[in-house]
Amino acid sequence: MKFTFKDLTTSKFISKLLVRLFMLILAAAIAPMFVDKQIAARMETTYVYIENKWVFIFPLILFLSFLTLLVLTGRAKHEKTDLNWMLSLNTLLLIIYVVMLFVRLFPVIYK
Repeated sequence: MKFTFKDLTTSKFISKLLVRLFMLILAAAIAPMFVDKQIAARMETTYVYIENKWVFIFPLILFLSFLTLLVLTGRAKHEKTDLNWMLSLNTLLLIIYVVMLFVRLFPVIYK
């Protein structure tokens, strides 16, 4: 299958956009802990108990695959369309997961 230049440009743009959006979301989620002392104090006294530790295996696999695809795509300088689309899909799933996690933990942290 032969890809046109337009396909490469689209995949490159979307992958870079989603990776930057993910980094922006992570920065926005971490920033309140450093900016507001009250939130940092609440974070130290907030405990979340998870009965099943295997719950963390799939987010860990998702994040490790994101890092792997990010490195592979960076090495290829976004010239491989398939890697760009895989990175885009993985980053989109990671963004959805982080947003769902934040929505779930928001009432616990920001009472």
